[in-house]
This record gives sequence, C-alpha cells and structure tokens, in this order.
Amino acid sequence: MSKSFTVLGLILVAVLALAACVAAPSPAEGPMADDQMEDAPADMSGKVVIPAGGMIRIGGSFALTGPIPDPGKDIQYGAEIAIDDLNAMGGFEGFMFELVGEDGACDGTQGTNVGNKFAADETIVAVSGGTCSGETFGLMPILQEARIPFVSPSATNPDITSEDCDVCNRVALSDALQGVTDANFVVNELGLSKFAVVHDNSDYGKGLAEIFQNHLMAIGGEVSSFEGAQVGDTDFRAMLAKVGADGPEGIFFAGYSTEAGLIAQQMTETPGLENAVFMSVDGAYTQQYLDAAGPAAEGTYVSFVAGAESEEMNAEFDAKFMDKYGVAAGDLGPFHGQSYDSVKLIAAAIMEVGEVGDDGSLVIDREALIAAIRSVGPIDGLTGSLMCDAMGECGAGGVQIFQVGDGDFNQVSGFGLE
Repeated sequence: MSKSFTVLGLILVAVLALAACVAAPSPAEGPMADDQMEDAPADMSGKVVIPAGGMIRIGGSFALTGPIPDPGKDIQYGAEIAIDDLNAMGGFEGFMFELVGEDGACDGTQGTNVGNKFAADETIVAVSGGTCSGETFGLMPILQEARIPFVSPSATNPDITSEDCDVCNRVALSDALQGVTDANFVVNELGLSKFAVVHDNSDYGKGLAEIFQNHLMAIGGEVSSFEGAQVGDTDFRAMLAKVGADGPEGIFFAGYSTEAGLIAQQMTETPGLENAVFMSVDGAYTQQYLDAAGPAAEGTYVSFVAGAESEEMNAEFDAKFMDKYGVAAGDLGPFHGQSYDSVKLIAAAIMEVGEVGDDGSLVIDREALIAAIRSVGPIDGLTGSLMCDAMGECGAGGVQIFQVGDGDFNQVSGFGLE
C-alpha cells in the first residue's frame, strides 16, 4: 500500500465522520427540529379525509330483496329523506352528505358482502344498517375491524349491542324488552297461559322466541311446544297439526311478515287451533302481513318497538315521504322513523368531530367518531329524544301491541296508549 493512498484514506474517513456529526440531531433538538416538523406530513391513519368539494358518504345496508323487501325500501326511503334534510340545511361546513345504499337482503352472508364493500371504500364514514339482525351480524365483525361505526334502525336481537363492540349501535329497541312485554300481555291482559312458540330460525326470530318462552314460563305460563320453521316456507300445515295436538290457547310466532300471515291463515284450517289466539312481532307489523293472512288477520295481535314520536316532526316527514315516493309513510313498513333518526344521529356525531384543514379538506377521525356517536345528544328525532348509552342502545319509547280490526292495526296496549 502506498503512503499517499494512506493519507487520502485518512482524510476521507475524517470527512465522513464530520458529515455524520453534522447530520445527527443533538439530544437537545430531539429526533427532528421544529422547522422540520412543520414540513412533515400529518399522520392521516385512522382518518377519513374528504377533499374540498367532496361528499360526506354514509353507507346504508337495506333489505331490498329477501323476505321483507317492502320494509327494506321503507328504511331506505327514511334514510334518503334524512340526507335530503341535512343537505337542505347546508350540510356541514359546506360539505354535502351522500347515502351509499347496498342490498343487505336480510341475510348474514349478504351482510358480510356489504360490510366488505364498505370496509374497502376509504370514503365511507359510517353506516346506517343493517335492516335485519342476521344481516347485521354479518356486518358487525367487518365494520369492527375496519373501525367504521354503524347505527341500525331495526336490528333488534339483544346481541347486536355489547361491551365487546364499540362500533355497534341501534335506534330500534331490543327484543329483550319486546319478548318480555309480549309474554306479560298474553298472561296478564288476555288471561291466557298455554302457548305454542314458533320461530323462523332466523337470528331475529329464534332469539325473540326464546325470550318470550323464558319469560312466559317465569311468570307461570306453559309452553306446549317450541317449533322452528324456515324463512321462505309456505306450507305450515304439518307443523301446525303437531302443535294443535297439544291444545294450546295461542301461538306466538317470532319471524317475518309472509310466514306470519300464512301461519295465521293456515291455523284456521287446523283442528285444535280454530279458536287459538295468534300473536306475532314487529317483523309482521306490515301491510305484507295483512295481505298474506287475508281475512284470517282479523283479531290477531302484533307487537312493535315504538318510538316516542313527535307529531309535528312526523307530519312534516310524512308529507315529504308522500311527495317523494308517492306512497304514505307506513304503507311499506314501520321503521322509516328509526331509519331517519339513525342517519341524523350519525350526522350529529360527524358535526361534533369533523375538522376543516388548511387545504379546505374535511378530516374525520374514526376513533373520535365512534366515541361521539355515544356521547352526542340528546338528539330530537322522529322517534323521540335520542342518546346512546355506553352499550350503543340509542332508542326512545317502548313496546306497543296492536290487534287487527277492519284490515288495520289498532293499538290495544303498551307504550303511548292514552
């Protein structure tokens, strides 16, 4: 090795060492100087960033096909009118709202598909839905992992909300309340004690049937049989013959409209059930049930989880519904008010946490939004004064019980009856 090369090498090492010392921040400066921090991009992970001129996009999972397409449309329409009203008031900070509707089909698998669509779309801020409990169970794990909060207008299975799911909320009241109220009604007000319990094997129907059964027995009633049917079945005669052999005073059916109507109709043909009372639940509180049952609907009972409605607000909403869709609110289904309120609750939370940046974009922190849905309020909604508790139960009101007479539902017991 030559002497000149050695000297050159030493000079090079010294230069590199000096450069390293210059580049390295001193402990007093920390990892990055203040002027460098100002130039660093902000951490946008966990945030929805809507550029100036963009839309605040709220997803919607609506049962537009499957066993209850009319109530699904009713829920979709309620959400659409809420979006119209928000935009008529100027949106939020100049940003307009947009509803991104998908067909949840009242089905768990389809609910999962819808959840995956929303999770893959970074512009979706929150979700109104699902319609049915099974559909919503499909949505839940996807939205929980994606940290997208939802508010269901109509999924009533008690397990939709829990301390394990902080994105899960609903405006509808829980089946835990409805099943207990229904059992109390048949024993204390109808004076009956022996009931057959039938469900449609859906997450909604079976869960509600079990609640009714357990409370009926707890207050001294008797469950003569507990039978499961299937959504989509049309011939219940064999099952009803089996049920009728035990001589129940009534049948309690937990499920949806068409199956409820067909059971009520076929009971009239079944020995042992000619004089039995038929009672169903909010899944059958529809015109669809009245049409399926026909004359057999007369005298039957149906319960519904009702809100504490504001007459003035609902009259205004009803007029908008008729003007926009050409049908009366309530002709398609009963949950349009809860659907309107679910969107209104989401929007109130967005307005609580949304911030406009220097570049004119709207930034919505997902974690802050999840917390805000359970802390804003109370919100004046179509179904009453809304405010979520720590478990995500946000609804107002109670359970109403109706008896069909002259082809219509007439309230005979429960919340709001004067």
